[in-house]
Amino acid sequence: MFNENSHARVWGTLVGAVLLSSSFTSLSAYAESEGMIEEVVVTGSRIKRDAGSYTGPMTTLMGDTVAQNPNFSLSDALLELPAIGSQGISRNDANGGRGSSYSGIHQLEPERTLTMFNGKRTVSNIQSSLSMGVDLQSFPVNMIERVEVLADGASSIYGSDAVAGVINLIPKTNFDGFEISFGAGSPSEDGGDHIDTGILFGISGDRGFFTAAISYVDDGDVDYQDRDWAQIPILGQLDVGGGQILTLMGSGIPPEGRILEPGAGVIFKADPVTNASFQPYDTFCLSNTNGADGSGSLDCILNQGHRFNYNDIPTGVSLINENQAVNFAGIGEYNFDNGMVGYMSTIVAHREGRLNFTPLPIQGAAGRFTDLIQVPFTHPLLPTDARDLVLGARATNCAALGDAAEEAACLANPDFQMSWRGLDAGARTFDYDSDTVAATVGLRGTLKNDWEWDIWATVGHSELFEVTKGQVNVGNLQIAVDPAACALVASCPKDANGDPTLNIFGRSPKTAEEIAYITFDDIEDTSYDMVHFAAAISGEFGDLPAGSVGVALGAEYRDESGGVQPSGIVQLGDSGGNFNSPTDGSYDVTELYAEFSIPLLEDAPGAEDLSLDVAFRWSDYNTFGDESTYKVAVSWAPIESLRFRGTVATGYRAPNILELFGGISDTFQSVVDPCTAPIADPNVQANCTAAGVPAGFVQPAAQLKISAGGNESLEPETSDSFSAGLVWEPDFAQLRVALDWYDVEVDDAIGTPDPVNIITTCYNSPAGDLSALECGRLGRGQAGDIVRFDLLNENVAKIETSGIDMDVTYSTDVGFGDLEINWLVNYLDEWKQTLVSGVEEDRTGQVAGAVSDWAAYPELRSNLRVRLIRDAWWVGLTYRYLDEMEAADVIGFGTLSPEADAVHYVDLDFGYEIGPWNLLAGVQNVSDEEPPYVTDVSINTSDIYDFLGRFYYARAKYTIH
Repeated sequence: MFNENSHARVWGTLVGAVLLSSSFTSLSAYAESEGMIEEVVVTGSRIKRDAGSYTGPMTTLMGDTVAQNPNFSLSDALLELPAIGSQGISRNDANGGRGSSYSGIHQLEPERTLTMFNGKRTVSNIQSSLSMGVDLQSFPVNMIERVEVLADGASSIYGSDAVAGVINLIPKTNFDGFEISFGAGSPSEDGGDHIDTGILFGISGDRGFFTAAISYVDDGDVDYQDRDWAQIPILGQLDVGGGQILTLMGSGIPPEGRILEPGAGVIFKADPVTNASFQPYDTFCLSNTNGADGSGSLDCILNQGHRFNYNDIPTGVSLINENQAVNFAGIGEYNFDNGMVGYMSTIVAHREGRLNFTPLPIQGAAGRFTDLIQVPFTHPLLPTDARDLVLGARATNCAALGDAAEEAACLANPDFQMSWRGLDAGARTFDYDSDTVAATVGLRGTLKNDWEWDIWATVGHSELFEVTKGQVNVGNLQIAVDPAACALVASCPKDANGDPTLNIFGRSPKTAEEIAYITFDDIEDTSYDMVHFAAAISGEFGDLPAGSVGVALGAEYRDESGGVQPSGIVQLGDSGGNFNSPTDGSYDVTELYAEFSIPLLEDAPGAEDLSLDVAFRWSDYNTFGDESTYKVAVSWAPIESLRFRGTVATGYRAPNILELFGGISDTFQSVVDPCTAPIADPNVQANCTAAGVPAGFVQPAAQLKISAGGNESLEPETSDSFSAGLVWEPDFAQLRVALDWYDVEVDDAIGTPDPVNIITTCYNSPAGDLSALECGRLGRGQAGDIVRFDLLNENVAKIETSGIDMDVTYSTDVGFGDLEINWLVNYLDEWKQTLVSGVEEDRTGQVAGAVSDWAAYPELRSNLRVRLIRDAWWVGLTYRYLDEMEAADVIGFGTLSPEADAVHYVDLDFGYEIGPWNLLAGVQNVSDEEPPYVTDVSINTSDIYDFLGRFYYARAKYTIH
């Protein structure tokens, strides 16, 4: 691991700043500002054309804007574009991101957005056992010339994964000289310190060029206790009337251990009044005993200590994890004497980091076990008073069965069930180490008829190595609490009498021998490989009155393979963490495509320009057969300053390796158990009783274990995309307004059914008979808790989303300097998912906690950038707006905050150029806005909001040409 940041080291490197260009710009504005009205290949087309006349909706983010990002982060810079949705993975996803970042367009998941480097596919990263994609943090930001975001279906141009659009990273070329930058930043609160550095160098000449860059980024850990709003996990609050509010805080799985036998629900904390070894477990601090004043207040709950605050442990828990990344990229061309051009590009990325986890809770089901922890009544360390209590409750519960045979079988059960958390067994940490390598080599040239040909090959490999230290071996734990089983295993910790020494009945130090026996280092290794061959030819064909027809033809072959190899203990089902079985698979695809750019009218009355673009692609997969897509786009400029545009496109997304061949894996999601007391609906109560759930049952943990995995029977997703818009650039002002309406429908969407809908539908079965088909996915243990929840990948739904993107750019001379304004807006009209069962999920205007399988669908997102430029300096202000949203109660207990307030972020920055130096300094989130409350398992909000708070940063760049 790299050395940890400190404030002194951070501020020791704070040296000013860098600036070159405007923050956001349209494609045509970019072309005009750079004098680039020439034939180039732009994202969304394989045909060389005027960069300012591209038909589709596209936003260009300039590379110097990315390099100005406070965290030197491409993904953070992209998130400031409202067209980039909230469903991706960012630095806030400490548990799931592994330091990687993924973005999607128009609120469609990252799997439906194709990310490319210099117009070529690059290798994906397996982020976890369940998801994968191209990591946006794999590219040195100082190498990026611009990022073209095509917010339009492009499967017919680029193939699978481009359902929502394309993010194309264009590297710098023909750079002559040397450039070095240093940057650092620190929040006004503890944690999250940042350091970055970058080197860019290049040479160019008559024969070609070579440009290369390397960057290093070090982001520090932020602990839950470093942020007031995250210190105490509030899962929900319920107003029960009479002025009393019940607060569900933390977890009901405590390190003291808790008995789950109905009628004997106790926690192993000594009773100071009765001297008993236990206290009656009190979820809401209402018992008026053992420090409970009956108020149900949060202070009472914390003081009583029955609920466990897993965000507050001595070793700390990562709200944002530390992460270090070193990235390299190079690109070059060489002109041969025969007119052919050889070219290459490569990326090499390494990232590593550590997460500090809360101690693992052991409860209900894990791996191959369905009821943990089963403790024999004969355990020598079990306090006598607790044994008597459980035996008495057992007799009552068995007698209530009403059948003599069932009662006898019930009484013969020698065990009772407990829950426990391994706090006394030491810290749990997660270390990851990832490497990505990809290279493209190609050859291009020109035929005698001026048609251009291009042949290239790309190979790539990525791997991720993960080690979770302090993971609990539940197989060994079960042996260690069973005297008979422990006696048969030599390594099981015992005393001189041969009795097990592990004591889970209250807090106590654990010996090195006990810790070594019940914990292990969980190692997981993933890898992914891609080989891509392609050939293309393009040129002009025929002569129409308005010009020649542009044509591009091509063929591609791609082979992708990958796998996940969990540790042996995990594969056996003995891990208390996520069970994973191995993943291994591959597929290949052969594709043909054709694209035509047809000029229909030019300089005609009512049509300064009218053109038609048509594209078609045929793909043949060895996994599911062939598929065809098309795209038709129309561009009409009735006058020079006004252009209307529209597209109709079909798309597809082939199931990836994990979706097809992924082994069964455990995932823990926030799902409310409808059988948690109090139950208001009599029909739900009847179903819960029929399922054997005891009266007064309260779901011990807010997350349920869900078994997910691959499905080789999956079919590809298909999509229909529509867009219509206009671009207005009046002659009387330096103004550009672009408006684009979009509508995307994805059929046979690949995923898993929403677990909340599944369990809710089951327990709404009529007449209390559990007859809904969804009930077949669920199973309960003897204590009434969910121990089985099966949700494998399926073609589950139709997704519909529509909205409007607006891009306004304006500049003017105000006398004192030049004023530049750029305003980007996304209005979401609809995001709706329809399940196979016909159930509709309308998530428009909703936000969910970070542990949910979705993030947020705000109706309005806006980014307004204003900058004043004078000579060698500039000052800028950015106003970022995120709309008010309905806060989804993913826990289901209840919330007193049904709305997440709108969030207003204001950023300030200042730049100055002096000789070869470019200096930048700024403050992000000037007013230190805290995230609004959203029910969640741990962070009390959604990961779409700013976790760092007010953040000061500076950067200096030195350039020699």
